[in-house]
Amino acid sequence: MFKKFSRLGQAFMLPISIFPVAGLLLGLGGALSNESAVKTYPFLDQAWLQTILKVMSFAGNAVFANLALIFTIGIAVGLATADKGTAGLAGGVSFLVYTATISGLLELFSPKGTTIDTGVVGAIVIGCTVAYLHNHYRKIQLPQFLGFFGGSRFIPIISALAAIVIGALFYLIWPPIQDWLRSAGKSIAHMGAFGTFLYGFLLRLTGAVGLHHTIYPLFWYTSLGGTEVVAGHTISGGTKYLFCTAS
Repeated sequence: MFKKFSRLGQAFMLPISIFPVAGLLLGLGGALSNESAVKTYPFLDQAWLQTILKVMSFAGNAVFANLALIFTIGIAVGLATADKGTAGLAGGVSFLVYTATISGLLELFSPKGTTIDTGVVGAIVIGCTVAYLHNHYRKIQLPQFLGFFGGSRFIPIISALAAIVIGALFYLIWPPIQDWLRSAGKSIAHMGAFGTFLYGFLLRLTGAVGLHHTIYPLFWYTSLGGTEVVAGHTISGGTKYLFCTAS
C-alpha cells in the first residue's frame, strides 16, 4: 500500500515541476504590468515591454487555469508502466469527457448557476483510473472485426467511457464533499498556529515514507486550503488564490 501511494506521490512531481516557471511568468507579468506598478516605475511604461509582460501573465495563467487537466495527464503518465504517450492522451481525453459529463448533468438537472469544481481530487481519480486501465488492457486483443480498436487504441475509448461514469458519480457525491472541505478549511484556519502545526506535522510524517506529495495538493488546490472571491470568481486553494491575486 505504501509503495502504491509513494508511486502516486512521484507521479505528482511531473505536473508540479511546471508550476515554478508558470508562477514566475504569472507573478512577474501581472505585478509589472498593473497600473500601480507602471505609475510607480515610469520606465515600465513602454508599449513593447508591457506587451511582453502581459503575454507572460497570460501564459502563466493558462497553466493555473488548467491545473486539473495537467494533473490528470501527469498522473496518468507517471503511473503508466509503458507506452506513456497513450496514457497521457487517454488522460487528457478522459478529463474532458469527465468535465463535460458534469457540465451536462448540471445543465439538465440542477438550478441555473450551479457549479461543481472537483479540482485536483477529480484529476487524481481520473488519472489513476486511466493508469489502471492502461496498465491492464493496453495489450488487449479484440475480435477480428474490431481489431483496429485493440491494443493501445482501446485505452482512450474505455477510459472515456469510464470517465462518463465517474463524472455522473461525482455529480451526485461531490457537493456535500465540497461543503465539508470548505468547513474543514475554515476550521483549520481558525485554529491559528495549531492548525499550521497540524499541517506541518502531517506533511513531515508522511514525508518519511514519500507520501507528502499526496497531502499538500489538497491544501494548495482545493477548498480545503480556503476559498476567496477574486474579481467575481470563487478561487479555491491557497496557491491558486496567491497567483490569481498577483495577476
